[in-house]
Amino acid sequence: MAEEEGAVQVAVRMRIFNQREKDAGADRVIRMTREEVGSKTFIRNPDTDEEKEFKFDYSFNSHANDPNVGPYATQDSVFDDLGRPVLMSALEGRNVCLFAYGQTGAGKSFSMLGKSEPQTQQGIIPRTCREIFKVMDKDKGNPLISSEVAIQVVEIYCEQINDLLADRKTWPPAGFKPKMTKDGFACDTITKPCMNYEDIEQAFSFADKNRSVGSHALNPESSRAHTIYQITYQRKSKISADAKQCETVTTRLNLVDLAGSERMESAGTSGQMLKEGNAINLSLTALGNTIKALSEGKRAQFRESKLTLLLQSSMTNGKVIMIAAVSPASICYDESISTLRFAERIKMVKIKAKKNVTLDPVAEIKKEMEEMRKRMQDEIDDLRKGGASGGGGGGGGGGADPELVEELKRALEEQKENERQLKADMERRVKEMAEDDTHRVARAAKITEQWKTALGGATTQKAADVKVPHLLNLNEDPRLAETLIYTVEKPTVAAGRANKDSPPDLEFNGMGIVKNHCTFHYSADKGEVFLEPGANARCCVNGVPVTERTALKHNYRVWLGNNYAFRFAFPGQEEKSDAKDLHPDYLMAESEISKHASAGSENESAVGGELGHQLSEALKKVEQANIICGDLSREATFAPKIIKNRGKDTVVVNVTLPQGQLVWPWDKFANRLVDMVKLWQSWQYAVSNDQAFVVPDDNPFVDTGYQLVGEAVVWLQSLSNMIDLDTNPSVLSPVGQPEGSLHVQIVPLDKDGGEGPWEGDREALDPFVDSPEDLKNKEIQFAVRVKKMNFDVDIKKGGLPKYRDVFVSYSVQNGDDDDVVDTPHDTTGSIEVKFGDHSRKFKRLVDDQFMTLLLKGKLTFSVYGKLTDQLPTVTQNLVVLPEGWKRVTAYQDPDGKLHLTPPTSH
Repeated sequence: MAEEEGAVQVAVRMRIFNQREKDAGADRVIRMTREEVGSKTFIRNPDTDEEKEFKFDYSFNSHANDPNVGPYATQDSVFDDLGRPVLMSALEGRNVCLFAYGQTGAGKSFSMLGKSEPQTQQGIIPRTCREIFKVMDKDKGNPLISSEVAIQVVEIYCEQINDLLADRKTWPPAGFKPKMTKDGFACDTITKPCMNYEDIEQAFSFADKNRSVGSHALNPESSRAHTIYQITYQRKSKISADAKQCETVTTRLNLVDLAGSERMESAGTSGQMLKEGNAINLSLTALGNTIKALSEGKRAQFRESKLTLLLQSSMTNGKVIMIAAVSPASICYDESISTLRFAERIKMVKIKAKKNVTLDPVAEIKKEMEEMRKRMQDEIDDLRKGGASGGGGGGGGGGADPELVEELKRALEEQKENERQLKADMERRVKEMAEDDTHRVARAAKITEQWKTALGGATTQKAADVKVPHLLNLNEDPRLAETLIYTVEKPTVAAGRANKDSPPDLEFNGMGIVKNHCTFHYSADKGEVFLEPGANARCCVNGVPVTERTALKHNYRVWLGNNYAFRFAFPGQEEKSDAKDLHPDYLMAESEISKHASAGSENESAVGGELGHQLSEALKKVEQANIICGDLSREATFAPKIIKNRGKDTVVVNVTLPQGQLVWPWDKFANRLVDMVKLWQSWQYAVSNDQAFVVPDDNPFVDTGYQLVGEAVVWLQSLSNMIDLDTNPSVLSPVGQPEGSLHVQIVPLDKDGGEGPWEGDREALDPFVDSPEDLKNKEIQFAVRVKKMNFDVDIKKGGLPKYRDVFVSYSVQNGDDDDVVDTPHDTTGSIEVKFGDHSRKFKRLVDDQFMTLLLKGKLTFSVYGKLTDQLPTVTQNLVVLPEGWKRVTAYQDPDGKLHLTPPTSH
């Protein structure tokens, strides 16, 4: 079949300011222009006023209808430019992958899906589906043509695949497993036949509701889940009624709503610290690696993550379009320029797209099966070769690489399972191909019936049709907000965790929800609704915790447990409410909780603007962690704290563990919270199925690993003049306290990597510079040396330093990536820590990006170490020695041995 090769099309779209950005007084830093070919997007650094230019296929300004900002783009114009080519490719039988990338809240979902009402606000995918059904309607009167459409929706969260078209109670605890297909892998999950556009819309709606339930019940970072909507379109046409063969056109249309692409701070995420695992960012990192490999013509490692595994077929065969969603706000500059750089890289990827057209679908399926078997065997053979040649090095010997051997074993087991799946899948596909519309309608109806009991008491009615008091869910994602409606139409409506003995009317199984959590009392005659909390149940109304029967009025905000936020609606009673003129959303509900939680505390004065949002988020997530600790009987407590570090207010988390008090940087806490939630999910699954559950020894509540001692900052301006720098910057802890000083040298090198001396003549240095401008577009080399760290004396306890096994991690910008470097470890446990004369050479082209780093940037050196063990014990075990000894006292370890200085264990 003929193939077309083309580059990935990239469009950038900027949205209006959200309320948070308005409250922070943000400026617009992005503008756009349309060119004869393609478009340009300009972004201005709010600190330096320096503007950077990016070229893309399309730049959509949906921020302001102002020619100085750029040509204004509506949902209609975005569909005309992007959606119609998607539609044409789909009708021709080419696979299409349309994915959105950008930070949380940048407008990804709005471009993709939009709003269901009014139709003018619908996104690319609903419009494309509607157009496909219009084409199908035209063919309905033709007996020689038949068409069918099916939909599948999955979510990937922390490397776990979940089926958004299935009842969450049926999900396996470890998620669904991907199955092999011709071009890669797909999910072995529900695929629902759709007879008309309304069926597609219904599937979108249920998936959104299921996501909403999940964001309430499970995910501490619901915006960090990837959602993949796959729509399959098949059209069969015969030349004549008695023709034995028919031409079959098959298209897979993938909509990928990627998780928020927030950049992680350096604290806790550099070098070796990544080994702790950032499950949230793993998929996006793997996607970046895959795109980089494809753009360089290298073999991509699609197996790095579940996301890249499922996108393999789209990224290697089909038309690929990316929408980079950006905020124009100055406070989002770092996130926005990161998104634009990612988009610039994916532009370089070229992908072949062939038409999926065949005259014998069954023969095509069998051919696919054989191709897959061959590919599996090729992978096994490659692993065997790698295992046989690995580990020997230059002189030979050394044996096979143990990791490759283990991978080979896993691959062989996978091959057996895939062979079984291939056979079953072929039989199923052949059977489904023979289905008539009657069987497809019956199969779809069965799935729809299952949905009725899948949402824990939420009604399937539209909000406009509900005439009784009801709760509407609030969500940070506008698409998921108010998708779940829980009616209060009986005199008493019980809400709480699943209970076999006394099932609640409204079932909520999220964190902080208990059995018999609360009861809603409704009097239709009086036009009143009251909320009555149960024992030990967390309920809040308008941000204030309530423990007694409390009246609810229209537009009041209700929180149940830790995650469930609602707007209470009371049709017919709007005028009696003091909140009738409000427009409550998730941010309002969240800020109310934050304001009350921080009132009277040391953090109270800090609440406001962007920091207020950070604290609000921290309070909510810290409470979630404490709830998990309670459910799992863990001895750990968490509390957020605002500290000033290098003049900047930052949120950290104070942690009380059995081994003592710790301070976790926010990113470290967020990573560990993900693991806590996964552990909680396993616990909940075990409890609901009457199974025993044991918390593993290696769990997120135990922290005996490396702690962030602090960070030291070195500015790079001296390197812009190719001058040596020898400095001792202070190392400040996560709470801004000095921990000591770090000895760092940054040394310019000549073109051969030599570091001088140049016989007293710096002009021998190549390149020699009179000013930084001389370095532009030249390649420079330099060395970074980390010599030693001197801990401050006042942190000694009982003669011991606070930390042992100390090392330093830092990163040097390399294009859009960073080269992360860890120094050797110092295990001496002394006050003066040395790093083995660590020195690393770097070679960089001084383009505009690197020049900005030299002139105004810095290197951040993160110091890590393990807390010295038994500090509390050794101070208590100071013993008085017998008379006649030269010393009066000594230190006694747990084994009874005496030491002149406090003992420490390694």
